[in-house]
Amino acid sequence: MDKLALHFGAGNIGRGFIAPVLQENNFQVIFIDIDENLINKINQEKKYHIRYINSKKKTNTIENIKGINLSDTKNLSTLIKKSELITTSVGPNYVKDVVNTVSDNNPGNDLNFIAFENKYRCSTTTKTECEADDKNLHFIDAVVDKIIPIQYSKFLDVNVEEYGSIVLDENHNAPLDESDVVTYGNYEYEFKKKLWMLNGFHLCLAYFGLSKNLKYIHELFTNSDTQEFTKTISTNFFESIFLLGFEDKDKIENYKKSIIDRFSNDEINDELIRVARNPFFKFSQNERFQGPLDLLLKNKRSIEGFAELLDILFDYDFSAVEGFSEFKEKVLNLGKTNMYKTYWNQGNNLHLYSDSMGL
Repeated sequence: MDKLALHFGAGNIGRGFIAPVLQENNFQVIFIDIDENLINKINQEKKYHIRYINSKKKTNTIENIKGINLSDTKNLSTLIKKSELITTSVGPNYVKDVVNTVSDNNPGNDLNFIAFENKYRCSTTTKTECEADDKNLHFIDAVVDKIIPIQYSKFLDVNVEEYGSIVLDENHNAPLDESDVVTYGNYEYEFKKKLWMLNGFHLCLAYFGLSKNLKYIHELFTNSDTQEFTKTISTNFFESIFLLGFEDKDKIENYKKSIIDRFSNDEINDELIRVARNPFFKFSQNERFQGPLDLLLKNKRSIEGFAELLDILFDYDFSAVEGFSEFKEKVLNLGKTNMYKTYWNQGNNLHLYSDSMGL
């Protein structure tokens, strides 16, 4: 491996998904992280295993890895000058810090930057926020899809689902080869398809499951009290994706089926309370719930599952969910009309929402 990639974030996503993709593209991977114990363990063991849940592909061994602490500014500066690719899985709120660090230490070399984060155009929007004017620093947007359950082990090994997808913006010359995991496509469509059909569906299942006192996502597909809602809301999301007009129904149906297969995997143990957290953001305008709902309403399509889920939000106490108390205080307690008009900025479409979703 004669190319160097620095990956900021040595957590489960970085180790369990991004690092193997980088190595498959002949990059030497060095992890950057603030967790001193984690970095020490990486440098001591120099390898770890990825276990694929409920798959014939049992394990993948990742070797020849190194790590440095984010506070080691001298070594970090030297490595940035030697790198060809910078990637992140630090959480979208911290990408700006990474960009500033890289920009400050890049002597003018051509350097690609890919933020593997669950945020709209995280790479290029962060560039704008930082006002990064380094013409040799190339920002590439990516849509990332991989479920990695909560890990309880103190070892470097990671348990992941076999499915994984990285869609890179076709408008950029990215440094990764196409493969079963990496593809290039229309970013706007691919982002919405994933945000709505996967994240939105995921979110609705979480709150419906919590209202039925369930613990895991997979339980909704076997519990007789939840199967009807699961079918209804998945059909609603399917219709919203089809309305975007980029793929035929067969392709979208296959995508929906793959998501249902993943969500119903009882080895992942995907906790509902984790998926439901931060509702103030996830239910906001143009996000994974209101975005597809708005398209369905304006095209006079069924929103049965959305309406049922909205009633649940108003009727049940989800105070154990991280961020729900704030959401209830700032949005739900003010009523549905205020939600449509103020929170979702749908004053001009108030009758459309209130007639379909209730008051």
